Amino acid sequence: MIGYRMPTRVHIAPGCRARLGEVTAALGLERVVLVIDPGLRATPWPEEIGHFLLGGGVQRQIFDAVEPNPRTTTAVRIAELIAEYDLEGVVALGGGSVLDAAKAAAMLATNEGTPEDFEGPSLYPEPPLPMIAIPTTCGTGSEVTWVSVLSHEESRRKISVKGETMFPDQALVDADLIATLPRDLVAWTGVDTLTHAVEATTCTLANPVSDALAEKAIALLFEYLERAVADVANDAEAREAVMRASTVAGLAFGNADVAGVHCLSESLGGMYDVPHGLANAILLAPVMRHHQAFAERRLAELYGVVRPGDDTRRPASERAERFLERIEDLTRRLEIPPFSSFGIDPGDHPTIAEMAERNGSNGSNPRPMTTASYLEILAELS
Repeated sequence: MIGYRMPTRVHIAPGCRARLGEVTAALGLERVVLVIDPGLRATPWPEEIGHFLLGGGVQRQIFDAVEPNPRTTTAVRIAELIAEYDLEGVVALGGGSVLDAAKAAAMLATNEGTPEDFEGPSLYPEPPLPMIAIPTTCGTGSEVTWVSVLSHEESRRKISVKGETMFPDQALVDADLIATLPRDLVAWTGVDTLTHAVEATTCTLANPVSDALAEKAIALLFEYLERAVADVANDAEAREAVMRASTVAGLAFGNADVAGVHCLSESLGGMYDVPHGLANAILLAPVMRHHQAFAERRLAELYGVVRPGDDTRRPASERAERFLERIEDLTRRLEIPPFSSFGIDPGDHPTIAEMAERNGSNGSNPRPMTTASYLEILAELS
């Protein structure tokens, strides 16, 4: 049992990015690195965030080379930039890749070594530099979690660096920042958030607080995600709802765990460099069907969350089935592509399945999962 905790001070409101100067002042920061990804250069957000920093008297260096599925070497490069300019903190503006790379870099800046040296929970001795997280997708949740997930190129696997002080100090969750997201990314990251919530509330580490948060995120997504995908730039209500769902789901799984969907998606990301959110979106329904008999009661309760007026006298098995059908219908309407779109070589299935079993979240599955279990899922998907 992790036990619920939330050390990050979270600001959730459209326009709250304008508070950045107040936040840096509260943390006593005068020199920071602003971490972004190349895709954000085409949006107004980096320039605007830079303006807020300068307005608060904060000097910044920019690191804009974070790739999807960020590499361990990228986190090291950010930490080297921090050392070169004697920077005092980290501001991360981006999706999960940017936030995870920045969290690891903030830790490496105060601890000698590489991310591989600190793989696992609380293995670094010194607390990281102060960090401010500003998410720009509706799917990460990394702004409120204690983990950084990075790709290790040589071994083609993902590693997790965790620690009680890896939580960002402050998070500015501003729905305006997803107004420029392409339709597909809203869909993929939105279902990624749904994955976070469903796995958090069905895993073995679920607790009453994480369950309540997960239920809220699930309800918001079923009500608003399709609207956000259809017109994220102009539908402010839907935009705010899915952004809120993303952070709330992050609070849920950050205080419980994820499970088999992530075990497989992280293996695929490490080996094939596939987009993490898309992998979760594709795998959510198939993996949860594999768990259906073992999580039947909870899945039945979740059907009541998305269809509160439906007849609760139906058998739990029927309500659980209807909830999974709702997930499948949603992903179909959002045009989530099939697993075959990844072009995975079936010859790699045993390696993918073995890596999934070795994943740190494998023990949190509602049913015991072995290499053979993951192979069965992969065979059904191919």
